[in-house]
Amino acid sequence: MFEFSVRPGLIRDAPRLDGLLHEWLNWDPGHGRIRSIRRAIQNKEFIIAESRSRIIGFIHFVVHEDVIDGAPNAFITAFYVQKRFRGRGIGTELLRKAIGTSVAHGVTFIETSTLHVDAKAFYEGWGFKQTIGEIGEVFLEMDVSRFLKMQ
Repeated sequence: MFEFSVRPGLIRDAPRLDGLLHEWLNWDPGHGRIRSIRRAIQNKEFIIAESRSRIIGFIHFVVHEDVIDGAPNAFITAFYVQKRFRGRGIGTELLRKAIGTSVAHGVTFIETSTLHVDAKAFYEGWGFKQTIGEIGEVFLEMDVSRFLKMQ
């Protein structure tokens, strides 16, 4: 059985998170990302998955006041599990923890966007519904009260 744990991000995780972002996106902004990662960690916006003390995935989300909905919402900005570790429940646990944290902050909706068909299906399995996005990028939103009723 594959063992892993999920925990809040720590400042010491910033370089590894930067490396995973580069691995995922194959892009480096050249400056500023480590500073942004550290700030997000201080704001408790990163949840980390690790196995044998090695970070193998993460989810980053932001809880914000939504002027359209008139309530706090969360937005998942980045969600990545290394390919060799996918299909083992890691993404499920990361998303479960992010949802729980968001609910504790009183959010009404959790939103995200993706270009990936598999990611879209994963989110839809959790009750996310496509809201807009007809030109490639898909925006999805989860009604938290409906989700909690399904649990």
